Amino acid sequence: MDYLSNVMLDVLKFFYAIGGQNYGLSIIWLTIAVNLALYPLTLISIKQMAAMQKVQPRMKELQKKYKDEPTKLQQEIMALYKSEKVNPLGGCLPVLLKIPFFLALFFALQSKEFLAIAASSQFLWMTNIVKPDPTYIMIVLIGLSTWLSQKSMPTSPDQNQMMLIIMPFFIAFISISFPAGVQIYWVISNLMGWVQQEYILRKKVNA
Repeated sequence: MDYLSNVMLDVLKFFYAIGGQNYGLSIIWLTIAVNLALYPLTLISIKQMAAMQKVQPRMKELQKKYKDEPTKLQQEIMALYKSEKVNPLGGCLPVLLKIPFFLALFFALQSKEFLAIAASSQFLWMTNIVKPDPTYIMIVLIGLSTWLSQKSMPTSPDQNQMMLIIMPFFIAFISISFPAGVQIYWVISNLMGWVQQEYILRKKVNA
């Protein structure tokens, strides 16, 4: 992780040099770059989630038909996935790949080097991006952006309602103690995810 955080710190310095001489802006540019780089995987993920949503009615029929035959039910579900070219895990890949970037940024912002060069780095209303936002505005934005990103995801109605209610509060709560720079990354990443999802789904509908 030290290697990844050092690489992330070098990338932040690069965006700082070319993107406005502000570490808050450099984090935004970094987040945009990460999401654009992962766009091909996001495209696959959204298509897989849409495919899963499409087969939900048929899955419910199978579950009702083979409710007393779990082995047969599993076989029929796998056959359905194969015929519709659905990968039930296909929607998870972009999220999993974003985790290393998030952790690398988190540790980079905690490193002695970054604390030395950005100890008083300001961005918008935040007086120090290496410390949590004391106004909690970023916490609210994290919750709202998480809700917005999830709301646009193609999921089954039951899953969508449950996750839409619980997850934004959970994510906002655990991010309270994060450095403001990480909170910025989270908000921008959520907004980028929402924009990409809306674009992919609209393009798919209009195709």
